Amino acid sequence: MTRNDPALLAFMEEQRADYTRSLPLRLAQIAALWQQVLNGEDVAQALPTLERHAHGIAGSAATFGWAELGLAAQALELAVHPYVEAGQAPPHQDQAGVSLAVEELQRRFHGAA
Repeated sequence: MTRNDPALLAFMEEQRADYTRSLPLRLAQIAALWQQVLNGEDVAQALPTLERHAHGIAGSAATFGWAELGLAAQALELAVHPYVEAGQAPPHQDQAGVSLAVEELQRRFHGAA
């Protein structure tokens, strides 16, 4: 197989399409997890799960043509990481920054879709 092989190109395009179709659910999960943290609901589980979801998108998005989305996911991952390490929700004064990172992730998808 070469890079110009029609079968390979079709496979790659189908993988990209599958990835793109998965994004709305993945982004909704991130938003729901952040809302859970804001509500103080099971923060010990929600915050690390949110970080893992952001990390997954940060690591895979560019591969499937979503480089800007990947950068936004990385920014979100970095924003929540200190609080995951500390095992606690961000203090009220830091929540706005994480909320903005969640919103930016959503914007990067909806602006490009």
